[in-house]
Amino acid sequence: MGHVRALFAAAVVLPLLAQPSLDAPQVRAWAWDVVKTWRLQKRDLQGNPLWDATPFMGAGYEAQNATLLDQLATGDARNRRAALVVLGTRPLADWGPRGLRKDACRDEVALYLYRHGYRFPDREPFLYLEPASRLERPWTQGLGLHLEGAAWRFQWIPSAALLPGKAGGALPPALEGAPAPTALLRLAHLRPGLQRLRDLAGGSEGLPAALAQGTRAGFLLRHLGPWLDKGGLEGLADREAWILHYGLARGFAPAEGTLVFLPGDLPGRVSLALGLLKLNPTTVGARSRTVTWEDGRGGKAQVTQVRGAGGVLHLLAGPGGTWICDREAPLRAVAFPSPLVTLAERQAWCGVALAGLRPGTEASLWVLPRLGAGAAFERAMLRRRLLGADQPTWANPGIAKAAPRTGALSAALGAGPTEALLQAALRFDQDGMPALSPLPEGNLPVQASQRQAWERERDALARRRQDRSGLQKELGALLGLLDLRGAAFLWNGWTAPEPLTAAQRAALADFQRLRKTDPRKAADLLAHRQVDVYGGFLEPGLAPALALGLPVKAGRGGEVREAVAKLWPRLFKGRQQTRDYAQGVPLHRVLTDQAFRPSWALAGDVLVLATDDEAAKAMLAGILGQAPSLADAPSRAYGRAELDGPRAARDLEVLLLAYLRANRGGGYWWMGEPEPSGDEAAAEVASTFGPFLGAVKALGRREVQIELTAGGFEATPR
Repeated sequence: MGHVRALFAAAVVLPLLAQPSLDAPQVRAWAWDVVKTWRLQKRDLQGNPLWDATPFMGAGYEAQNATLLDQLATGDARNRRAALVVLGTRPLADWGPRGLRKDACRDEVALYLYRHGYRFPDREPFLYLEPASRLERPWTQGLGLHLEGAAWRFQWIPSAALLPGKAGGALPPALEGAPAPTALLRLAHLRPGLQRLRDLAGGSEGLPAALAQGTRAGFLLRHLGPWLDKGGLEGLADREAWILHYGLARGFAPAEGTLVFLPGDLPGRVSLALGLLKLNPTTVGARSRTVTWEDGRGGKAQVTQVRGAGGVLHLLAGPGGTWICDREAPLRAVAFPSPLVTLAERQAWCGVALAGLRPGTEASLWVLPRLGAGAAFERAMLRRRLLGADQPTWANPGIAKAAPRTGALSAALGAGPTEALLQAALRFDQDGMPALSPLPEGNLPVQASQRQAWERERDALARRRQDRSGLQKELGALLGLLDLRGAAFLWNGWTAPEPLTAAQRAALADFQRLRKTDPRKAADLLAHRQVDVYGGFLEPGLAPALALGLPVKAGRGGEVREAVAKLWPRLFKGRQQTRDYAQGVPLHRVLTDQAFRPSWALAGDVLVLATDDEAAKAMLAGILGQAPSLADAPSRAYGRAELDGPRAARDLEVLLLAYLRANRGGGYWWMGEPEPSGDEAAAEVASTFGPFLGAVKALGRREVQIELTAGGFEATPR
């Protein structure tokens, strides 16, 4: 009972978060317009969708609720949003408990119920916010960069399960109505902050040049930068500024563009517009005008449009400050209630991000991942704050010897969240087994050949389940032999693939011609790994040179060696090879057709697991004292790292570009449409991660100290 009373007390202290955008009449009218176009959806006994001709508005109340919950769980982003808004017009008890039982929409439902005061009547009132301690993927919920004079810090916002349940910062109220951006930037003082960003990556040739490649992403530095040089922003130079950047549009999301918000009272809107125009002497003709925007539902807004060399800037004076935008759509989402996800619905994430601010922070940049920083993070973070959860950390100097001062990045972490990270990295998150196909049904009897094929499929699936269960048990036994209160990590760039033979080069040329003449046949060959290059793949594949060092429990080295020797051939298929790295330290690897060559070794009390033998050798050199390591200098910090800035920035850029190119620029691509080019991927990397990569590059080779705070993991160069 004491625990329940504590939860009630915490609920009183934690105010319920409002959702003005979802409850606005304009948004509800939009949602009803969307659902009116639906038809009732039913499913057969096998779960296959069946469409009824009955319109949504002609169905009964319970049938409508079932359809809304189905759309919330399986619909696209637009329909999911509309379903949630319409459900919010109905009593929470009619649909909330059923929505919580649907895994696909549970996070959105739980968050909506909490923000509207729903409590379980017969149990712990906010139990529906669980789970809050299980580390789920994605682990990265955001990246931050903070500049403070000559010093700066990196911020990594991990899964809520690793964060202490402490209150963080708060956004200015005027920002809460803005759509959630791709990147968020805060400048304590406009002119010094912009100048620091320009200097961060080598002046006009570094960060500004990278940002300029993005789709309108160079608005801030390309247009405000010259004005700073001319010294014409006297009235705004010392103002605090918030910049919200929206990357390439993806489905039902904010349109691309950049929003600048200047809090506080400013000179009149017309004076500000004229002041901006005076800084652009190349402008001719009509320079500004005031227009009235309407949202079609009775809302109006007065906007000043200023024509500059880079296009039209839109200025909107609102409560709390002035908005400037290079595109119309993002500013409309601020001027009128919008169904888009706003920062008001991401207050827990914003609180963690803003916890990274310090009194002397001049400029801060946060990057929001496309997967993450969503309803699941909000739900888990709220639960942890209600429970007052904490996440202590301890230093582990002994593992630092496994982090050599070589490669692009090496790190050593102590105890605390490290154990949860390692257990999550080495576990099976999902069953991953396909469902058994049902026997054919109908009036005709099942043929003997059909039954035999079904039985073969059933037996094969049973064997796969048995093998997977065995692997899970072996992996669990191995984890029980390790001391996970610390770990070392090494990233040594990328492993180059073996050069192609003459026959493989000819096969690759033939396949490239086939992609132009018969793309469907080429896709089928690639899907069935019938292309005779790179082990059945068209590209060499991403093969990072990674190594992980894990401490072994005292006296359990022999058991660890036997467990890994038994497990490794089952996990990776290829030629098993063993060679001595040093006396008594054999190095084992699996030679595959790809550049990926999984390797392992046991050196003293440290187990080394690597993606290739060169990374394993680099870590073994540190353990055996053959190379300098982080253990050479004492430290009581939770974590330490050695970073080669230029090399790490280059390798990170390769990773991001490869990811975006591999999934068609991050969006859907249909046969018959023009295939997205590499330029689109490069533009998105530059516009979203340009400042972060620039800061990493400008660092040079430095040691970094890592601590866990209310803002996540913070890395400060020493």
